[in-house]
Amino acid sequence: MTAEQPFPRAKRGGRKSIGGLALALLVAAYAVSQPQLNDRFGWQLPGFSSTAQTEPSSERPPSERPSSERPPAVSPATADVPSRTTPSGAAPSSPEPAIASPATSNATAPLYGLLTEEGNERYRSPAGLLYTRGSQEGHRLKHLERHVADDPDRPGPHGVFDGGMPGALVTVDAAYRQALAGSKTTRKDEDRRTVYTIDLGKRVGYVGGSEGQRRRNPIAKRVRLVLEQDRVITAYPL
Repeated sequence: MTAEQPFPRAKRGGRKSIGGLALALLVAAYAVSQPQLNDRFGWQLPGFSSTAQTEPSSERPPSERPSSERPPAVSPATADVPSRTTPSGAAPSSPEPAIASPATSNATAPLYGLLTEEGNERYRSPAGLLYTRGSQEGHRLKHLERHVADDPDRPGPHGVFDGGMPGALVTVDAAYRQALAGSKTTRKDEDRRTVYTIDLGKRVGYVGGSEGQRRRNPIAKRVRLVLEQDRVITAYPL
């Protein structure tokens, strides 16, 4: 081999350097002219920036995070379901109002729908008459109850009010108001008691007992009312 043989290799290396330089100049010229050509002719020539890879996100998936940074797991059965328990820091809710028992309601309701209790078994009527303890029955109302049903075996007449106890109480109140007005009323004072006989001008009951049965129970339009001031002693139709 002669000393002139290495020169052809040097020529090939020089050609590669010139080619690389020419390619670099073309790339540089393209990079400079690409935006201008796109703006002028409306082309969409690709730029070198489009080939650049995006930086990987620094956000790590939840599975790769430390356990202290992971969000708490939510069970599907409990997701989006509001809690039914009261939070420990919340004030307890106010209790529901108590419902009065039937016994309490009946205790405050007017007796027979008319009489107001004033204590110690004292009952006031709408007209102001007072029914208290007394009589052989133990209470004036018990005595009045004897005059809402007939007793055919009782000797003599026995006045019976129409309408049961409510009807009797209403009739006695009406008779008392008429007595105070002095209309169709006779009055007789006996010691501490006042005896009224009031003609109400309409049927208020009938006459029962043995005499009433004998007379076929005639209707009664008058009321005998015996009082001690405003306290009822007795009342009955006649």
